[in-house]
Amino acid sequence: MKYFILKQDKNLENAIEIEGFNNSKRMTLLKENENKFKESTNVPVKGNENSVYPDFIQAPVLLVSDALHKVFNLYENTIIYKIAVFSDLEMKKQKVYRLVLPDLLDVLSDKTLYLKNGWVDKIVLDSKKIGDYNIFEIKVGVDYYFIVSLDVVESILKRKFIGIKFEEVEVI
Repeated sequence: MKYFILKQDKNLENAIEIEGFNNSKRMTLLKENENKFKESTNVPVKGNENSVYPDFIQAPVLLVSDALHKVFNLYENTIIYKIAVFSDLEMKKQKVYRLVLPDLLDVLSDKTLYLKNGWVDKIVLDSKKIGDYNIFEIKVGVDYYFIVSLDVVESILKRKFIGIKFEEVEVI
């Protein structure tokens, strides 16, 4: 089975801005802390009539559009979601997103390569440790990576999602 890192396309032009969080570092919210998050939250955003709403947002927290949430539900039932309603008061527009709280798995192979400074050089996953998971998160060094299976990638590519990039990772 092939796996990919799912990433937000930072080159997407005219993407909406989450107020108060532009260019902020990603905060990782863990599934074990799910009770600390409201079931539904209003998220103020800024845009204009040409603004684009990406389907996958990595920062400040992991958020997916309602449509991408539906795809994820086809492949993984272990993820916890909280509703985040993007509200652009000036443009009088609202869109439903989901805060994503996936399982954090320890599935790195001992073949994962690190640089001398401790940063990851090459991620290698161990297929035996992954089991039946299609969508999950891993921690490598100080960074977290959102991983999806080839089946999920193909399902995403069949639809007209925007703002999503994929990077294949090695699996042994």
